[in-house]
Amino acid sequence: MKNKGRLILVIILAMSTAGPGAESSESSVAIVTGEVRNPTTREITFRYNSPTALGRQTEHRVDLDNRNRFAIEIPVARGTLVRGSYKGRSVPWKWVRQAASHVFKPGPLVLYVEPGDSLHVEIHPGRLYTSYGFSGRNADNNRFIAEWYPRFRDFQRKIGDSRDAEAVDFARLADGWHADQIEFLNRRRTRYALSPGFIEHAERYFNYTYAFLKISYFANYRRATGRENKDIPPGFYDFLKQIPLVDEKAIGVDPYPSYLVRTMDLEMMKNTGSTRLSDLYDLTNLELSKETLAGLDSLYARFGWHPSLSKMIDLSTLGLPRAVETRLDSLYAGRGRSRLSQMFDLEKMGLSEPAGAAIDAFYAKSDGSYRIVATKELKEPTIDTTDGALVFRVPNKDGAASPDGLKAFRKTPKLSETVDLSGLDISPGIGAHLDSLYDNRRPLRLSDKLDLAGLGLTPAAQATLDSIYAIKTRTISMLPRTFNFAEKKLNGRVRYWFLAGQLIRGFQRGGDSFVWANRKWPDFRATNPHPEYNAAVLAALDKAMALQPGRPAPDFTLTDLDGQPVSLSQFRGKAVLLDFWASWCGPCIVDLPFLRKIKKETAGQPVVFVNLSLDSSDAAWRKAIEKHGIEGVHVRSGVSGSGPAVDYNVRGIPAYFLVDPKGMVLERLGGLGIRDTDAVVAKILKSLGSV
Repeated sequence: MKNKGRLILVIILAMSTAGPGAESSESSVAIVTGEVRNPTTREITFRYNSPTALGRQTEHRVDLDNRNRFAIEIPVARGTLVRGSYKGRSVPWKWVRQAASHVFKPGPLVLYVEPGDSLHVEIHPGRLYTSYGFSGRNADNNRFIAEWYPRFRDFQRKIGDSRDAEAVDFARLADGWHADQIEFLNRRRTRYALSPGFIEHAERYFNYTYAFLKISYFANYRRATGRENKDIPPGFYDFLKQIPLVDEKAIGVDPYPSYLVRTMDLEMMKNTGSTRLSDLYDLTNLELSKETLAGLDSLYARFGWHPSLSKMIDLSTLGLPRAVETRLDSLYAGRGRSRLSQMFDLEKMGLSEPAGAAIDAFYAKSDGSYRIVATKELKEPTIDTTDGALVFRVPNKDGAASPDGLKAFRKTPKLSETVDLSGLDISPGIGAHLDSLYDNRRPLRLSDKLDLAGLGLTPAAQATLDSIYAIKTRTISMLPRTFNFAEKKLNGRVRYWFLAGQLIRGFQRGGDSFVWANRKWPDFRATNPHPEYNAAVLAALDKAMALQPGRPAPDFTLTDLDGQPVSLSQFRGKAVLLDFWASWCGPCIVDLPFLRKIKKETAGQPVVFVNLSLDSSDAAWRKAIEKHGIEGVHVRSGVSGSGPAVDYNVRGIPAYFLVDPKGMVLERLGGLGIRDTDAVVAKILKSLGSV
């Protein structure tokens, strides 16, 4: 059975029934004991939030005794999530939370304990949902969960798979899912002796999971389909009036902080718009005046995403009359959407000419979107329109759908296929030359798209702008904006709890985020009335200081592909680029070309590239290295949230660190990160004394 031999424990530690005002800096504890029948490993790892529900989760590893029993004492104040797993079976809670559906995916066992509880559970991993026996205080809370989880897990998956559904259909599904869970809880109150604290926690868990799903729908739809959905059904956002933004009793309920962030992001976009260049990129080093920055933002908002043809290719080499060049620009600006057969080789996919024409007609009538779905039975990609949408079905080689599955069938439309040139007085030779120029067109710089002459920018400032824009990724942190917005929007304990969490994230991320958090920290410490939040932020600052430039890089010893021990300290005398990654991490794979460029430009120098994988699967790790041709030293931690990942404050991947030849931290790459290859190479060479 697929889940046999796997133990996933999630313990939801809710707040005391005394209410938020009773919270103090001294936490209570909950004791969980258990017995595992026929275990497949002797070690279980538990992870749980601090009593203040701020910052990184605490990790606690326990070994089964000779009778296959375990016991753990956990500090409890407010709601604290704890997840336990067999060694090597770990999936970080953070990444589960970041899934588009944001549904509860803890595995087959979910427990709830309150401060002072002493709960005992018997576990039979191979028997799934019928395997649990509970005893101790509030055991009925856990009997309820054992019944609730398997009943709703399939429905939760359906919610997560409906990101591309139309808004009215998604709303109907989410509303029904939420109502069914509340009704299920109300019906079971008479069957189980549920504690008041459990009922409060469960209601808020259902409410804020539902609210997060609704508030995230349009962003998830855009990611799933590649297009905006502006069709908002009446009443879609009514839940914002029914579920409070500020709720002290929701502190520690897992979906609540994510819901706060997403809600404030939505309001900030409404207030400031989402097309300002200064909201997307860090322009502070340019030292622009407010007037110049406003002018730059205004130009960026107006320029659009379809530059003129004459900006992309040099038409002057063709010797065309000026009127023809102008006409070409006009035709290109008014071009329609490419046919599907211009983007993909449908004949190579096995479609006849009539079938290809039919698919083109179907695509023309649609909104220009398509989906990619992995299917195990296939050997080659196929096109499916049976459900009324255009779906590419690709072989399930890597366990998920990927655009790479269509790579061999992709085509780049020629200019003569995109624009009707028949009305222009140009020879076939000129037309062929136009196609050639278009195929080799250069990517436009920001200064090509915007007329910056009127802003009075120096050539150096324009070059810096072009360099920032060329990275094609957001370089400014959302933390400062969210922090400032939360100061105005939130109140009471929730305000300080949330702001403390933002400061902790700033310290954990390092780089510019660390500088920002360090600047905000004194004012927060002076005004925050809750000592436990100050203590949590200070602990994060102390840990972050250990990773500042000039401090010793935390050493580690892991095994390589051949099973040999590798330590960071063995590379003294060489510069080290440390890359935290995993086979399932899409952004990690996207960054590989930048890493290859850095390796090429530092070839012959004493530089070591250490790739530290967080893969739990040894096979997946090795397969990814071979598939993507990843070079360097390879080691694997195997369990995220532990070992080097904790020592280096890695909360998300990819994460990169530069270590100098003396073993000192040179920099944690943030912002432009690894993609600003020239800057990274310069820093490496400088640490070696080569520049």
